[in-house]
Amino acid sequence: MKLGTTFAVAMLLGASAFFAAPCGATESMQQKGLLPRGGSYVLDPNPTVGAAALGLWFRAPGAGYDDAAPGISRLAATAAAVSPLASGKSLVQVVRSLGGELNINVYPDIVGIGVVVPSTAARRVVAAMTAAYFAPAIDASSVKMAQRDAAVLAVQQRYSVDLTLHDLLFKQIFSSGPAHYSPLPDSVAEIARIAPENVGPFAKRAFRSTNAVLTLAGNVDASSLSAVTDGSAETSMDAPFDSILAGATGTTTASGSVPGVGLAWVGPPISDEKAATALDFVADYLFRDDTGVVSRSIGAHDAFVVGQFITLHNPGVMLVTIGGTDQKTAKQQVLEQLAKMESPLDAQTFGAAREAFLYHIASDTQTPQEQADNLGWYAVEGSEGYAPGDAGGEYERNARALDPQYVSDVVRRYLGSPVTVNLITVAPKGSPS
Repeated sequence: MKLGTTFAVAMLLGASAFFAAPCGATESMQQKGLLPRGGSYVLDPNPTVGAAALGLWFRAPGAGYDDAAPGISRLAATAAAVSPLASGKSLVQVVRSLGGELNINVYPDIVGIGVVVPSTAARRVVAAMTAAYFAPAIDASSVKMAQRDAAVLAVQQRYSVDLTLHDLLFKQIFSSGPAHYSPLPDSVAEIARIAPENVGPFAKRAFRSTNAVLTLAGNVDASSLSAVTDGSAETSMDAPFDSILAGATGTTTASGSVPGVGLAWVGPPISDEKAATALDFVADYLFRDDTGVVSRSIGAHDAFVVGQFITLHNPGVMLVTIGGTDQKTAKQQVLEQLAKMESPLDAQTFGAAREAFLYHIASDTQTPQEQADNLGWYAVEGSEGYAPGDAGGEYERNARALDPQYVSDVVRRYLGSPVTVNLITVAPKGSPS
């Protein structure tokens, strides 16, 4: 759905979290347009809150333009954030001095940089963000800092069932292309293998202004756009970085630091908005925390399930990851409930589930950061107007147009035999059995 947050490793570089108040129900004043020095923007103001959420989104292959350097996009995004600007301070230092929060999210095909700060600092941060990325000045020391940060995140990722299985499932689904590789290798040696002198050129190519979407949400206005002083309109935005499907199903086994089970299905592209929305509905109905049918059914068991449809340019992917000690029961529940969805839900059950889904869509786009992230994600994946929270209301119309028969048709079409990965732990040699 929306932004696949569990698919990324988020890096919090701010010293303190900044409270982002819920957006009020004000008349939309959303604006879209082109930046004067290349790139585009989406401005979604809400003057009733005290926070400003700012995002820069790029189409960038996580393993490099030749898929030969997994992790280079992560290093480049981090190095740009820690490199000194003309003021002598880095973007990280600017945000930290304002009491704000900075997140870097790197996916196989895109990069998102998000900042939340007091609204009075919005213009200053727009200037710093665009300077850091539209005109990156990356040197060896900033790459070294980025490598250290990536090494720490790699170890953390190794102990996350969800993140580890996401990467393993994508590796099985896609035979080549950016999605075949982890955006963050879990091996420190692989991270260190990336030549520092290659990071700067990658950043200049990937983070150029014409390849960017700037999103602004919360207490913001158009005056912040004039703070963009870097960039060049000489090129155009890259085409989406799609990957090649392997066409495989079946089960594979992988060893890791934590045990788990992952299931994945190839879904519709973002251009098939109604089918993508139907799978968002299925994920919400079955897997949403506390309210999902599967989530509630395994509540008495020692297991947990995370399920979502990740909306991508082409194709999208339905992912379910399972952890805990009773993984067998949880997996059985997942498959049984998906099988039931192949037959239409009765009208009353479906009506209640759709209303809950619509409520969840609204509640998940309440803060400025959620709004900025959604607008950026859908724009770089290829369908700006389809974003939940977009003023055009396209996503909501697709959700309201769903009916039981259509949803069951989509389930039968896409959610048949999954790719399955069993993640097991292997005791080190010489350890007691």
